[in-house]
Amino acid sequence: MDKILICGKTSLFSREALQYISEAHDVFLAGKRADRGDGDLPANVRVFPLSPADSDFQKVFEAGRIRAVWYVSGCADGGRPVQEDMHLAQVLRLCARYRVPRCIVLTESTDPTDYRQLHGESSSAQGDWSSVETAVCRLPLLTGTGTPRGRLMRIFSALQAGKTLILEGEPGMELSVLPMQELTAMLLRMTDETWFREGIYAADGSGGRLEDLREVLLSIRPDALIEYSETRGKNRGAGGKGRKLPSRTAARFRIPVCDRENCDGNLGEMYRLPVSIDRAREISVQYQQFVESGARAKTPMEKLSGFLRESGKWIGAVLDLVIMFLIAEYLGRITSDSVYFKIVDVRLLFVVLMGMMHGLAIGFAAAAMECVMLVIRYSGIGISGLLLFYNVENWIPFVYYLTAGVISGYTHQKNRQEIRSVRAENALIRNKYLYLLDAYQESVDDRRELRTQILSEEESYAKVFDAVRGMSRRTPEAVSVEAVRILRNLLDNETVFIYEMDPDGKRAQLLSCCRENTTRRSLTAQYCPEMTEVIRAGKTWKNERFLDGAPMYAYRVQYDRALQQNRGDSRTITLVVTVEKASMDQLSLWYMNHFTILCELFRDALEHAALRERVQV
Repeated sequence: MDKILICGKTSLFSREALQYISEAHDVFLAGKRADRGDGDLPANVRVFPLSPADSDFQKVFEAGRIRAVWYVSGCADGGRPVQEDMHLAQVLRLCARYRVPRCIVLTESTDPTDYRQLHGESSSAQGDWSSVETAVCRLPLLTGTGTPRGRLMRIFSALQAGKTLILEGEPGMELSVLPMQELTAMLLRMTDETWFREGIYAADGSGGRLEDLREVLLSIRPDALIEYSETRGKNRGAGGKGRKLPSRTAARFRIPVCDRENCDGNLGEMYRLPVSIDRAREISVQYQQFVESGARAKTPMEKLSGFLRESGKWIGAVLDLVIMFLIAEYLGRITSDSVYFKIVDVRLLFVVLMGMMHGLAIGFAAAAMECVMLVIRYSGIGISGLLLFYNVENWIPFVYYLTAGVISGYTHQKNRQEIRSVRAENALIRNKYLYLLDAYQESVDDRRELRTQILSEEESYAKVFDAVRGMSRRTPEAVSVEAVRILRNLLDNETVFIYEMDPDGKRAQLLSCCRENTTRRSLTAQYCPEMTEVIRAGKTWKNERFLDGAPMYAYRVQYDRALQQNRGDSRTITLVVTVEKASMDQLSLWYMNHFTILCELFRDALEHAALRERVQV
């Protein structure tokens, strides 16, 4: 199975979105914060805590065959705008090196990166990633994301805190809302579609106005205070009540608006997004989830457990440091007069143990604590700070403590780094093993499928033979009637219809044998001019853009038939065979070729029937 690499701001994709993607492809999550602690991630999702800036980032590309890269910029979903050209250039170079065909960038209009210049460099002769198809998607307001600090989540936090919301813009400003489910479906379509268009595009969702968003927010929080920045500015300029609120009582939010003039098109029109989901319901559901998660997090036990999970390691190290320091000082005091401990420094042993157990920071802290205690002890015997500083011999204990703490801490850090490196190598080897295992399973499945096809080849020939025999020795009208039944059976589709075109070629009427289970009785050239041009050229029409009302497949069949009035003349009869609807597994190239071959057999049967008709007359 092909892989999709999601890098950058990977938290944009929620668990539901990852589950939806993993049903069609394996997913690689690569980013510094990719490991979000989600233990219930789908089985086909693998996490790599690497970013494009890391030298080991190329190991992600070595882990398996990657179909496409989805790069999420830092400013997506209300993030801070940062320059992405260096990281994106590195991703594109690795895509070209490991033959990844496509790269899709998800960003917003506030992104300062000049993607057109970057695309121009890749298209030039000097660009080393010119073979990678790149498309930039400028996102609108997103709902259902997995970002904990996304734009909607920060708006909900401000609402819950009782702040005044200030939406940048005016009430009539255009607004587009795109659910995460639709965005994921569109990205999968862009990844799997045979045709792909490069450039910068607007990923618009359901349209509306900024005042619609305000109404939705008021419906879920009636006591909220929501204003517009434009109206507040006018009120302040006119000396009205609109005064500047402090940041602790007001929150300002910018809702993304795509500049369509600087874009090359709309992805919703190109890739035919699904029917838009009710945005008001989506925002309400997300707010309820936010409230429930916030209510659960307010319990003292959960707060304590969360704090211990985040900082439990450091708390344990600090406790060890304090307890061992007290023990070392106590032992140092009671053993100072003992003959057996004259050659053993308990305090130095404490510094070494802390450095070896907890690393460089704790080891240095232990050495510093002992140095402070040493200064206190020197003061107790009458050695002042000035004498301590100028007498070099008094520096020796301090040097011992600091050196022991640094060396032991560095040794601990080095060993931990080696352990992490070995674990990373083991994870890479495991990913390669899983990739080889997937490749082996695919080869086994292909072998079984090929064996099944070979065994069923005789049955396929029998079906084609029955189809040809069923459409032979009949009149052209009878051939058409029989062809409808045979085509529906062989194509496994009940929406196969045949139309007869008028002599002027502008209108095609449905044959009487196809009148049942149909939604229309005729086709016109103005109804779908693209289909008309394709079938006039003798090619098979496929509705790749999912145009409304157009059939999924269409093919023109022509044959000559003798006139009844004058038996020496003939006229050309044009039929149009269509498949109105098709399932997902019937959108393949094999199905299209199968449809074309059956239409050619249908034309041969019509020509033979017309020839027999002329000979018999």
